[in-house]
Amino acid sequence: MARQYSAKTFFRNAPNALLAEYFEHAGANLDIPWGDLRETEVEPIFEAMEGLDHEPQSRIEGDLRFVNELACEAGVQAILEEARSWGRDWSEQFAEMKNHYERALWTFLHEPTRFEAAGRFHEMDRVGGWWRRFVGKRLDASTEPEAIEALKQGVSHFYRRQGRGRRCEVDPYQREAPDRACYFAYPEDYATDDLGYDDKGRLQRRPRRSVFEVIFVYRPEEGMLEMHARGDKKQKEALAEIFCTAILGLTALPDDSGRPPYDLSILKDPAFKFETEPQDRIASVVVRQLRLDLPKNEDRGRNPRMILMTTPTPASPRALYRLLEKSLSPDLLRLGDVDISNAKLTFTFRPLGDKRPKTLTFEVTYPDRCTLKDDPYDQIARKCLRKWTIARD
Repeated sequence: MARQYSAKTFFRNAPNALLAEYFEHAGANLDIPWGDLRETEVEPIFEAMEGLDHEPQSRIEGDLRFVNELACEAGVQAILEEARSWGRDWSEQFAEMKNHYERALWTFLHEPTRFEAAGRFHEMDRVGGWWRRFVGKRLDASTEPEAIEALKQGVSHFYRRQGRGRRCEVDPYQREAPDRACYFAYPEDYATDDLGYDDKGRLQRRPRRSVFEVIFVYRPEEGMLEMHARGDKKQKEALAEIFCTAILGLTALPDDSGRPPYDLSILKDPAFKFETEPQDRIASVVVRQLRLDLPKNEDRGRNPRMILMTTPTPASPRALYRLLEKSLSPDLLRLGDVDISNAKLTFTFRPLGDKRPKTLTFEVTYPDRCTLKDDPYDQIARKCLRKWTIARD
């Protein structure tokens, strides 16, 4: 979800010196005496920007919205991560700045390449619904021009069969802790017409060709390919094969039959202990919801399922398992007769300092879906799922 943007809020939080530098960088002369302007005195800046022509005003608005997305704690952490990957440590420099707006705008102006990469990381950290498939451990994920071109052409050809995807660009990035090779593909979407005003204020219908995004993430130590893309299983497997042949040097998408990425059967055990590591600061792990796939018979109909959900409390963290015990009858249906196809878990993390405890709630669906994202807390949860054998290496 995009951060709420307001030009006046942005101007109120960003230092005047950086704002003056930005508008000079953008080639927009606002004719403002910046040296006489008080900090947070935003009306002259806002009115001057509103007086610009449509084209430069739209371009500036786009820049400021982009900076606004990273003007938050998670966005700044993404910037610092990207800087560290290039041997730079801006933590002390950022500590001297007054807020996240200053940190984000400074990076946009002085380190545009690092800012662009951090924007991709921040976006990746916020999306869920990742499709997951084992493809092989410690493969070489290529960033050579020939490999990137093969991925671009493969993705473009795949979507051209849907009447879109005539063009495609791919941006590769490397992330650390843990290592993962990330590829952001931007195929062209269907052509559309928008109603809008031209520079003379006339209402016009204008054609637009936007893009959509497909994200591929290869985790070499796990051997897992994760993908964020729309479509059914068959379509995702086709995209995964394009990635495997273009980037990983495979001849086809490896057969993973008998090796589903997720296995929820361990959650049948009410005595299972969610063992964690002290450095992860996990105070508790509770199961909030289970979806049970029941064996078929005439009474239950086709594809019978049972969904159990509770709101656990500190006094009853295993309330769901008591509900599960009451819901199954040993004479009619035993726990060993059902399969768990979906689970919702909540992690609670011990707070740092005077901050409130952080909670993380997510779902895992057999065999290959998970709503975890990619930020630091989600990375801890991913590690735990592997430790508990819910996620398979």
